[in-house]
Amino acid sequence: MKRNKIAAVILLGMMINSAFATGCAGEKEKEETAPAEPFSMRAESGTSSTAKTPETESNTSSVKESEMTSASVTAPSTEETSATEEPTEPETETTKEPSKTDPSISPSDTGASSDTLSEIRKLREKITGNASYYDSLDNTMKESWCFQRKTDHSVSGSYEFFKIKDFNGAYINDHVPEGDKVIYLTFDCGYPSDKTVPILDTLKKHNVKASFFVTKMYLEKCSEYAVRMKEEGHMVCNHTVTHSDLVPMSVDQIAGEIFDVAEYFYEKTGYTLDPYFRTPKGTYTKKLMTIISDAGYKTVFWSIAYNDYTPSAQPEPGYVLDHFRTYHHNGAIALMHNDSQSNVNELDAVLTYLEKEGYRFGLLNELEEN
Repeated sequence: MKRNKIAAVILLGMMINSAFATGCAGEKEKEETAPAEPFSMRAESGTSSTAKTPETESNTSSVKESEMTSASVTAPSTEETSATEEPTEPETETTKEPSKTDPSISPSDTGASSDTLSEIRKLREKITGNASYYDSLDNTMKESWCFQRKTDHSVSGSYEFFKIKDFNGAYINDHVPEGDKVIYLTFDCGYPSDKTVPILDTLKKHNVKASFFVTKMYLEKCSEYAVRMKEEGHMVCNHTVTHSDLVPMSVDQIAGEIFDVAEYFYEKTGYTLDPYFRTPKGTYTKKLMTIISDAGYKTVFWSIAYNDYTPSAQPEPGYVLDHFRTYHHNGAIALMHNDSQSNVNELDAVLTYLEKEGYRFGLLNELEEN
């Protein structure tokens, strides 16, 4: 019995260490040295990954997808790294309720037309009515979103397994006007958190606008924060109802995840969601992106990201600022999370640094401009 207890404790310790080391399913991270060499192509082709390793500050080694469960290997000298984001089941934190009474703004309070809800529902019916068509589309997912980091501040590449641009998707602004320097800050609000308030306060201090992707779960407890976002000029975008992987869902279920949060947001605040969508866990297929586009949204991925999404395992102090210093590039879409204490602590320093580097901060509607 004593031996069994000791074995159980050892096994539990190994599981905890493994969970901390891999972070979450779906992400590949490679931190590599960055000498002045030409950009090289990905060594692993057509591999599928379900394990993710957290970003480390070492620039000398990496773990290949096929070797995630064995040993790490020395990375080749190159300027590229890669990463995806979004944990399978992110850890949630205890959230305080907003300090003020939820305004529960109705459409009539804002002068909005009741036709808005009717249009949302008609569009839902159009999507669900064409289920057989969507079911005929390719729903193969090789891996969740994965991009290539570069330390020379050139534009991040991607490991997309089909051209997301052909399906109304984007992960960078690839048409920034000459002479302009812009970064797009996006915050995923999958779970309620009162850390949203200091983030909004810091953005206001710098007069910076950002785009927030919200779930219905978030809105049910934090609709007041979403109203403030709109009032202060930020975009509020769609991040589904339940923050679940959409790929295995039926067309009806996907439509529910898209339109239920849109209806709820309008009924609760009197505002409509901005037409940008982020899939939970960064999953995507041709079928899914077609449905999202036909529902009126552009699917937005990212070219800057780091492991900020687990409240109990935040990056070390200074890490967030150093990450932006190392990987900033023109036209970048940066992914951050609203429940990250590291983001709360370092956002002011990040904005100050990027401003000194000559960047402005844009909203996602610029992705539509030519």
